[in-house]
Order: sequence, then structure tokens, then C-alpha cells
Amino acid sequence: MVYSIPLTTIVTMPLPDLNRKSHRSLTLDVMTFHSPLRLALVLMLAIAFVASSLLPVLAEDVTVTLLSGPPVAGTLVSADASKIVVQTKTGSVEKSAADIDRVRFANKLDSQVPPVQLLLLDGSKAFGNRLTGKSTGWLLKEASGNEMAIPAKSLKAAMFKPIAPEMVGAWQAAILETKNSDAVIVARPTKTFDRINGVISQVLEASVSFDLDGQPIDIPMEKLAGLVWFQRELERIKPTIEVTVSDHSVWMAESFTVKADSIELKTQLGQSVSIPFKKLLSINYSTANIRWLSEIEILSAVAEKQIEFKTPIASLDRAFLPRFVVGGRTASSISPPGDRDLVFPSPGDYTFRVPQGFSVLQCRVERSDEGSQRTNLSIEIWQDDQKLSEQPLAHDVDFVEVNVALKPEKKTKLVVACKSKLMVGTEVTWKQPRLKR
Repeated sequence: MVYSIPLTTIVTMPLPDLNRKSHRSLTLDVMTFHSPLRLALVLMLAIAFVASSLLPVLAEDVTVTLLSGPPVAGTLVSADASKIVVQTKTGSVEKSAADIDRVRFANKLDSQVPPVQLLLLDGSKAFGNRLTGKSTGWLLKEASGNEMAIPAKSLKAAMFKPIAPEMVGAWQAAILETKNSDAVIVARPTKTFDRINGVISQVLEASVSFDLDGQPIDIPMEKLAGLVWFQRELERIKPTIEVTVSDHSVWMAESFTVKADSIELKTQLGQSVSIPFKKLLSINYSTANIRWLSEIEILSAVAEKQIEFKTPIASLDRAFLPRFVVGGRTASSISPPGDRDLVFPSPGDYTFRVPQGFSVLQCRVERSDEGSQRTNLSIEIWQDDQKLSEQPLAHDVDFVEVNVALKPEKKTKLVVACKSKLMVGTEVTWKQPRLKR
């Protein structure tokens, strides 16, 4: 075969650099090559280099933190529930989901929190400006003005207005109270909540239709703090990935795909959600194998009496109950589950049911720094009537580590026990208690 190429031919093509902010030209002078074959080889390499630099970029400035090893920073090229690909300054990097902790995007959390917060059975939380609908389906008006369809029988609770930090504990107790009916939650001037049980018929823009002992009533929205639906607890067996959004929403995705400017995810409830990349905060892969105890429905919380009064004081009794906190303060409804600690102000117990698919409880139980006097304690884990673990927490010991194998679907009790009647210096905190597969 004979090649005929004029020696004066100049081949010029654009060669973008990796950050795409500027272009430079690559000029190949045929006269510098001694054979057409060598020229063809150089052209092939140049074209391959250009093609690799033109990989579709889905999102600029992402940081991937790994379960072990240094983080990876660059631009996101592709992602799904099994892996991600990031274009870095030194080339393309692919990581398996099993190695990833979290993918963080450069977007910021909105300063304004939408007033309506929905808690879904799969652990997702959706925020918006208004909820309407009935048992056949719900519509959430988002802050953007769009309306999102919420599947029927997927809602666990709804909060209609932000509540003060000091009332968060009372709110959580009200919505987690075990009852066999729907309920409306009404705020009282005493900074407490009343739970009124019945059947939620319909939610309108200005009122809620509610069946109270067979008597239908309409309750004005301004009188309500929120609603609770009686639903069977959803067993979250399949691993899910936590996707957080700038409007404070958190979605638990069973699977997701990416498009040119958005992520399309599907939840265990069968809901499809589209999130623009410009509103995406993070994709947390590590949640696929972890359930935080703060996400799991409480069955009971009991405190041993420290002070006996002739007339019981409900607010004082609640002060000694085990509760979740963030940084020493009662956990807010929008604080991430992984940031919450379970504090026992006094000896007592906390009971929950282990979800299917999870078999290990892990955390550290630490003493409070408050006070100089301490009492010997016992840290116990029970399932039904069987004691699985018992560790002494002596007065001169600051913490013990908990790593206990559990049986799924069993009622499980965390116990802080004290034999001393004085019970001084008994406060302990279960740091970020979590269940693992």
C-alpha cells in the first residue's frame, strides 16, 4: 500500500485540558515524521487523549470520602448504587460502593427550613410548604413550587410548623407513642403536646378532617402541630443509600441512576424522586449496612425514680427518661440520625425491636463529665427475657465498648442498672448507637 501525503500538510486539532477552562492546539507537522505509519499512530494517540478528556461531567467539585484511605476529589463522571467514577487531575478513578463512605457535593444547605416535614416509613424525610390529600395519596408542595406525589400508606408522621428546641423531646415522645390508631398532635402553652387518637380522613390546605370516636370533625390547621398515621412498620431489609438535598430532605434510595443534570432515585416505598445536581448535598453509601438506633421506632423508655413526690410531676418524670441528644442538647427533628446520642439521665431502660437484616449492636457507653461523684453501674443488653451482655461500669471507669450480636425481629432492651440507692453520678450516654448487618 502506498501513502501519498503532501509534506506541507499541517494537522491541527483542539486539545482541551482536564479542567475544561481553556483550550490549546496540538499541531502535528507531517514533515517531522519519517513514515505515514508513525503519523497514523500519533494521530490515534491524540484522538484517544481528546476522547478521554471529553468524558461527560455530571457534577463539578465532588469529594469522595472512603471507609479507608485518603479522599478522592474531582468531577463526577458516573454513579449508581454499585460504584462511582470520578475524573481527577491525574486521571479517572473508579470506586466500589463497598469502599465508599460518602460523596459530597459543593452545594450549600438552604438557610430557610420549609415548615412542613414528612417522616416516611422507609426513613426518608421530605420538606415542603404544604401537604394535602387523603389515604389514597398525598401531595407535598415543595419550596420550589412543584408538587411531589407521596404514595398512599407511606407516611408515618407530619410536622406542620417548626418547634422550639426545648419541645423536640416532647414531640418525639408524642409521635413515637405506641397506639393502634392515627392521631393529631396539638401543642399546649405548657410546651407539651397532646396526642388525640382517631382516624385521619383528609388533609386540606386550611384544615384536617378527623374522625374522633365515630364523630367527624374539622380541625383548623393553625391549631395543629402535626399528624401521626397508624401504619405497619416497614422492614427495611434491602440496603439503602442516603441522599441528602439542599432543602433539608433526606431520601433513602434502594437504587439510583444519573442523567445529564439530575439524579433519579427509587425508594423502598416505590417512589421515584428526581433531584437536580445543583440541589444535591451528599450521597451516603455507608448507610446501606447501618441503621442508627435513633431511626428505629421506640417501644418504651423507662427511668428509675430518683425523687418521690406525693403529687407526680409529669415534666420532671420526663426529664429522667432516656432520650436522643446532639451535642448535649435534645436532638432536633432535622438533625442527622448518625449525629444523635442516647442519653440516660438516670438508670433505666430503652426498648426497641431489631429490624430484619441487622444482627449487631455497636456503640460506646460514656459517663457524663458533670459532677465529681460517681456510682458503680451495670450496662446490660436484653432480648426478650435473655440477658445477652452485662458489663460493669465502675466509678473510676469512663466508658465501655458495646459490640453485641442480636437476633433480628426480637424485642431488645438497653439497660443502665444501679444497685446503690443514692444514685449520684449515674448519667451515661450511648454514643451514636447503631445496628449493622
